[in-house]
Amino acid sequence: MAVPRSGTGGLVVGVITAAHGLRGEVRVAASTDVSDRFRPGVVLACEGIGPLRIESARPGTRSTILRFRGHADRGAAEALKGRSLSVSLDEARRAVGDGYLWADLIGLRAFDPAGTDLGTVSEIIRAGETDVIVVSPETGDQVLVPAIESVVREVDVAAGRIVIVPQEEA
Repeated sequence: MAVPRSGTGGLVVGVITAAHGLRGEVRVAASTDVSDRFRPGVVLACEGIGPLRIESARPGTRSTILRFRGHADRGAAEALKGRSLSVSLDEARRAVGDGYLWADLIGLRAFDPAGTDLGTVSEIIRAGETDVIVVSPETGDQVLVPAIESVVREVDVAAGRIVIVPQEEA
């Protein structure tokens, strides 16, 4: 799954996959690593609906179970199925403090340690335990780079660059 942006420029943090039970709860497939993103009181933008305030949150078996204020029955929950939930990029950045978001890497120029231009970061693929950075060169095939410290040596979002050690050298 690639790191998604919402239609409004926000960052998608989850998708409502199904209603859960009879009291308005929904199952959410999370696409965020921020542990407190889904907590009571947080307001998320819901695709096609608008802002929704989380009333309750709890872990499910393979998803997060949420209930939103004003959604008290299964019918209301069913109406949300398939919709994405997002936060503004500013809110997402506040959550990571001095770090960066995967979404910030899109568009950075990738270089090897010697300064050779490898291309542009075009996508981040969420792939379980090790995410993958996709680098698209001016010509030739895309390069898939595991997002691990031994390979990704430097990220400078302000300068628009990322330094990657090719895997055979890592």
